[in-house]
Amino acid sequence: MNMMEMGEVVAYLLRYRTAERVPSGGRKRRAAREGQLSERDVCALIDDAQESEREALRDFLAGQGMRLKVFEAGDYPGIAPGSRFFALLPDPELEQPPLYTRDAVFEALKLRQESRAELALWYLQLWLLLHTLIYTRLNRALSDVSRYQEATFVTRELVELVRDQLEILRGLGESAPENSRVLLDERGEDIPRRVKAFIDLLVRAGHLDLVRETGDEDVWQQTLLGALEAEQIGVHHLTHLIELTAAEGSDGERLLATAETPEAEAVAQSSAAEVQPDSAEVQPDSAEAQPGVAEESEANTMADDEPVTDEDEAAAAGSQDKAPGAREDEEPRQ
Repeated sequence: MNMMEMGEVVAYLLRYRTAERVPSGGRKRRAAREGQLSERDVCALIDDAQESEREALRDFLAGQGMRLKVFEAGDYPGIAPGSRFFALLPDPELEQPPLYTRDAVFEALKLRQESRAELALWYLQLWLLLHTLIYTRLNRALSDVSRYQEATFVTRELVELVRDQLEILRGLGESAPENSRVLLDERGEDIPRRVKAFIDLLVRAGHLDLVRETGDEDVWQQTLLGALEAEQIGVHHLTHLIELTAAEGSDGERLLATAETPEAEAVAQSSAAEVQPDSAEVQPDSAEAQPGVAEESEANTMADDEPVTDEDEAAAAGSQDKAPGAREDEEPRQ
């Protein structure tokens, strides 16, 4: 793997965050695009890289606060036999640079002329309530990565949970936290629209997948990437949003605690505990998982709130050559 190919591998991973030898769930391999390798070629380059090339790739990603990990069939459900699942994850032991801005959140959730603090509060509220559905409801800890396929919900459930939470807040009257009262200004179809925008953000981030449609309802499932990232960094990647909503100083934790449900509070508390990731960095001759303690650190990024543009990919690739054409078992070129 030369430097140009390394840039193309990094560009691919920044865009999709994962690559699989044999895609799971019947998904076709991602085909090559102009200036970008195909999924098959990315996997082959990583597998065939020499140790010095792997070390250079690790150093390159570490400079961005990221780590490439590999999982074999049997490590987690959903990984096909004979396949490998490559995941680009934030490294909790490294300082996280601002790879992804907050603008994607503000743009997606904005309905009128809300302030950025209000939109950040909405994102935090939706994030906590979503984790009520996919963790607390299932009596599941953040370290229970293997249960990610159980973490399903329909859009209506999240909408109803938001409405219930707002009714609890409304019932507090004047005793409700002042900052949180802005959530009560919703009218008409505002809540379903915000929930849809929030789900779309997490789909773009690779944290949710549409698994099926039941009647007129969409059924969403947490992805393996989403579960791994929740285990690794918990709530800390939301630090910059929490601080934005704080009314006094930088005491965002106070506001977070008053804005959440008791169930969501349990999720936030569990995210502060140390977890044992059963994952491993890419190694030269072995992809077996090497357990290690993941120490949490405060990160300053969102999880893929803003997709990397094609121009960014081309710049990372360092080449204007076209990528190899798609094979028959791949998705058509976009």
